Amino acid sequence: MENQSGNHYSRSRNVGRNMIFGYINRCFSLLLPFIVRTVVIYRFGALYLGMNSLLSSIFQMLNLAELGFGAAVVYSLYRPVAEGGTDTVCAYLGTYRQIYRVIGLVILTAGLAVMPFFPNLLRGQTVPAGMDIFSWYIIFLADAVLSYLLFGYKTAIPSALQRNDLLSRVDTVVLIGKSTVQIIFLLLTDNFYFYLLTSLGFTVLRNFLVSRLVERYYPQYVCRGRIDAAQFGELKRLVGGLALSKFRGASRHMIDSLCITVFVSLAMTAVYSNYFLILTSVTSLFGIIGASMVASVGNSIVTENVEKNYRDMRRFNFMYMLLAGWAVICMLCLYQPFVRLWVGPDLMLGMPEVVALCLYFYVLKMGDLRWIYFEGAGLWWKARFIVIAEIIANIVLNLLLAKYWGVLGIILATLISLFFINFIGEAWILFKEYFKNGRLSTFFADQALYFGVTVVLAVACLQACDGVGLPCIEVGHDALQAATGAAKVAGVNAVNGASASATGGVATAGATAIVNGAANPGQSKLFALAGLAARLLLCTLIVVAGYYLSYRWTERYREAKEWLWSRYRGMRREG
Repeated sequence: MENQSGNHYSRSRNVGRNMIFGYINRCFSLLLPFIVRTVVIYRFGALYLGMNSLLSSIFQMLNLAELGFGAAVVYSLYRPVAEGGTDTVCAYLGTYRQIYRVIGLVILTAGLAVMPFFPNLLRGQTVPAGMDIFSWYIIFLADAVLSYLLFGYKTAIPSALQRNDLLSRVDTVVLIGKSTVQIIFLLLTDNFYFYLLTSLGFTVLRNFLVSRLVERYYPQYVCRGRIDAAQFGELKRLVGGLALSKFRGASRHMIDSLCITVFVSLAMTAVYSNYFLILTSVTSLFGIIGASMVASVGNSIVTENVEKNYRDMRRFNFMYMLLAGWAVICMLCLYQPFVRLWVGPDLMLGMPEVVALCLYFYVLKMGDLRWIYFEGAGLWWKARFIVIAEIIANIVLNLLLAKYWGVLGIILATLISLFFINFIGEAWILFKEYFKNGRLSTFFADQALYFGVTVVLAVACLQACDGVGLPCIEVGHDALQAATGAAKVAGVNAVNGASASATGGVATAGATAIVNGAANPGQSKLFALAGLAARLLLCTLIVVAGYYLSYRWTERYREAKEWLWSRYRGMRREG
């Protein structure tokens, strides 16, 4: 049994452990879904992918019935966990279980009520042949409901105790099993329902594994007792702010997908979802840093002074934005070659849309470290009007710009509301309500400097990468297409294999059937890897050199370097 306050491990050690297992899980979360997604495209077609993306957006909205209770409960547990209040933790856990079961029933009822209107979204659209859209909908609904009715509430315990690595281990095992079974069904059968039902079965399995894990590591935490009226009132206040924040986050992609379906086409929704999957995959890598830090930051806010936390945030933000700048530059230079190799030129967006998506990613990252301290301080309710303003602005701008600029207008609408309302407004709330040191302008100046350096380096990398690796990527894609076409000519009913290549955790896959002298799939992988790796290496070298020349004389650089060395020496002594 672990000590309930987590005193056996320092906050730095917990963050490091959470990040290691989080990144292991994220590597599989990047690789396996890309392989599965590629098999779906080549085996069944883009329409199936488009329908899955649309249903995912709809159920993201229905999942908002959770209202942020999970994050609110975890925040409420920081102090009792730090102070060893086992009875209080158990009382919150019991309340959480009751609330989750109610939420599950609410989602089930709302989902069934919405189902008769679902075909209206597809009016005039081509839908996948041989599939009953209501059965498809029911499977997604069951998947959304099960975690609430089973043991989803137990995830609050390892999260509050800074042990997200335990959840990452379970998620990795479940993901490997689910993806393997899905690929087998996709390749060996013509029944897409088997693929859909596999996800449902592994959702149930994950719930039972998490339950057993919590019972093993934290047997002292069981559902008993009740929180008092004051605690419940504080929980409701936190949930009010969190519900709006969750709705905002889910509505961004949901509104984008719906507007593309309505104003453009369902097929374009599939194209956009491929690009957005890449963006969210890279975002999720950064999300591991935030998820690993948030409980430790919450503990620091409870136990440390405000000035120390401000210095920590500024230092962490500098290091974080260096990573974000490198990532967005690599995305800008690799997006189009990668998508061409993965799904072909017919399923590509234009370069203006790619630039807009990269800006969207960077603005999201600009607010991440600020959000970690925002969440650690429990300021959700303070920002409720800012959240409402962003949601309304995003909807209005989507409807206006989609008519004139299509997909580009939809991305710009989300980007505008994200920067001018979310980033600026919530930074103002954090400095006004928590830091209270009048240094908001310093925070904005830091971000402007990081953005300026990133833009200069992005232009340099685009110029340097012009044409680099493209012949290799084109040969790789053409070879994969030739192999697929030869298999079809020979009458092969199912794609006989898949080849995957990954650069920086991003996977590509294609058919590998060799019939009548079609191209060698091993050679195809080497060509693809060579082209993408050349661009990645060139971007990395330019960015590292640019960062060194830009920041080596700054105080932020020296502080970050000293902090990293001190943590490294401390971990070696503990190890």
